Amino acid sequence: MTRIAVRVVPLVALWLLAWGEISLANVISGTAVALVLLVAFPPRVGNGPAVRLRPVGLVRLVGYVLVQLVVSNLLVAREIVSRGSRVRTGVIAHQLAQPSDAVLTVMANVIALSPGTMTVDVTSDPAVLYVHFLLIDDVDDARRAVARLERLVVDALGGSLHPPGAHR
Repeated sequence: MTRIAVRVVPLVALWLLAWGEISLANVISGTAVALVLLVAFPPRVGNGPAVRLRPVGLVRLVGYVLVQLVVSNLLVAREIVSRGSRVRTGVIAHQLAQPSDAVLTVMANVIALSPGTMTVDVTSDPAVLYVHFLLIDDVDDARRAVARLERLVVDALGGSLHPPGAHR
């Protein structure tokens, strides 16, 4: 598959999903929209190695995220239905041990998925994530949880990561 097809096919698939019907007109219009998007917003060309997903690391990351989603949903639901409030908010800064654009992006998005946590800021030099916690009982536990997430993301993405801010 050519580079253009690798980018056009998923965009056309999203277009068809948005329309909810596969027809010749939707395929042609989706292809046209995808090509216009790729011309207007050309993908960066990397001059270094690409991120290579490691299947075992990816499975561990997905499992961890799923467990954390269930736990955080239960904690937030309990807070909503309970009479007394146990909300103790806080923001921690986590400087990445193995910084890269890919790690920062995945971590920020995983944190945003989880109820009760939110990435409030990201800096790339130095690579630091600022994470808001709705229910923070122990700051050290929160720091360990973010550090564990970083290790899992790095394991899932492999060792060929671009440093943050590096121009590709």
